[in-house]
Amino acid sequence: MNTVKRRSLGKIISIIVTLFGLCGLNPAHSAGNNSTLRLLVVPQFPATEINATWSKVLKGIENQNLPKIELIFSKDITEFESMFLTGKADLIYCNPYHMVMAKKSQGYIPMIRDTKPMSGILISPKGGDLDNIQTLSDLNGKTLLFPSPNAFGASLYMRALLKREKGLDFVTKYVKTHSNVIRGVVRNEGQAGGMVNATLLAEDAALRDRVKVIYETPPTAPHPIAAHPRVDAATREAVSQAMLNYLKQNRLEASEVQIPNPIRAVYSRDYLPLESLRLEEFVSN
Repeated sequence: MNTVKRRSLGKIISIIVTLFGLCGLNPAHSAGNNSTLRLLVVPQFPATEINATWSKVLKGIENQNLPKIELIFSKDITEFESMFLTGKADLIYCNPYHMVMAKKSQGYIPMIRDTKPMSGILISPKGGDLDNIQTLSDLNGKTLLFPSPNAFGASLYMRALLKREKGLDFVTKYVKTHSNVIRGVVRNEGQAGGMVNATLLAEDAALRDRVKVIYETPPTAPHPIAAHPRVDAATREAVSQAMLNYLKQNRLEASEVQIPNPIRAVYSRDYLPLESLRLEEFVSN
């Protein structure tokens, strides 16, 4: 074989090896193989709390001819976004605008969500010397706490509405989690803070009683569980059905993961309308 032919054959072999290697980076998952699905949950709460609540659900759907599902964690919202934007998670539980970002970047497909629409809420102290915020205009020039820039109802949509529609000028302070928002508000680290109704209700009654809701965003479809397109349709259906059945039959665990009344999620119906909100200028990359 002459030198030119050997070089051509070598290039062909190299290309074939590379293609096989790339295919191995993101192997397809199916209910029939024994591969593990990685579930990444948005860090609204500390990792210990996420592990405690979601592990119950994953334990509950074991032994249903499904691939093993394991939780993976991110230290904060920034890392969470980086992980799903690069497709490192097979399954994600994310906020509504994260669903838009995940669909555009990797083609993630929503599977299930809760029935009840989600609203972002703005809270301020109730009772005592700190209870001096009565209307939104009282917040002009004040410090507002938010979990992170791209937390949808609690921050992204909230900030857009407060600036565009309400004309507020305020100092923004990010404190990483919803739990930190309410605690920061009662400690006067900010005069108000953004959360969502579900995360407020998840707090202890004694803490909830120390704040009041002074503004609420229009409702949207809530957080979905979504799958990367490498998870094949049969596996997506099997996981969706298993989770629907388990959550419907175990209301306490369902409430703990904020999906008390699960239904199927459809991107075109539930999340496509969010693309028209023009939130890009408020998104932090």
